[in-house]
Amino acid sequence: MLLKIPKKLFDNSQESLYKKLAAENHDHEHDLASYLYNTLGSTINNSGYIFKESKTKPTDKVYPGTQIGKDFKTIASLIKSDINTQVYYLSVGSFDTHTNQNQKQNQLFKTINDAVEVFTKDMKENGKFNDIMIMTFSEFGRRVAQNASNGTDHGTANQMFFISGGLKKKGLLNELPDLTSLNDGDLIYKEDFRKVYATILKRWLNTNDHKILGKDNGYYDFV
Repeated sequence: MLLKIPKKLFDNSQESLYKKLAAENHDHEHDLASYLYNTLGSTINNSGYIFKESKTKPTDKVYPGTQIGKDFKTIASLIKSDINTQVYYLSVGSFDTHTNQNQKQNQLFKTINDAVEVFTKDMKENGKFNDIMIMTFSEFGRRVAQNASNGTDHGTANQMFFISGGLKKKGLLNELPDLTSLNDGDLIYKEDFRKVYATILKRWLNTNDHKILGKDNGYYDFV
């Protein structure tokens, strides 16, 4: 996961102060606060290393000046430096398009597309495209019918996109939803996202999906 840490946290004196306060106030076994402090401490300790490594092999590609463009540029440099990180997380907002959805969606998707286009080209030219996978997901979907504000309200289903040179199956992985068969105006999902996560965990990240997800969800064959 790509963690954006303010540069001021790289300062040694502030880091020492943090450690002192954490030790004095949250040094209790089985204490949730202590766990969170220790986790944050590890993040701060590692952030300096990550920041340094991102500068060792900077990408020479010109990325968009948007936030996601800058984030992809940082990730590209980290991947080229062979840093031991398996997952990077980026976010783009806001798709909460209750009003003027068409205009907002076009802007948002263009922003994403421009950054992904440069990133994939960067990975291909550096022989990394078969080793990386871009997976998109959203915390909510949209309804089918337009509301009174030229937008759509929260829905129950969404789509996911996968971009990688290592995909075994390409194109649409399942049939498109039936817009005439709805549940109180909402799309009826046909694939469980937990099965998608299980597939990525097991077949891409080579980890124990049962331990993480708590049960057998099955797998897809696209990776």
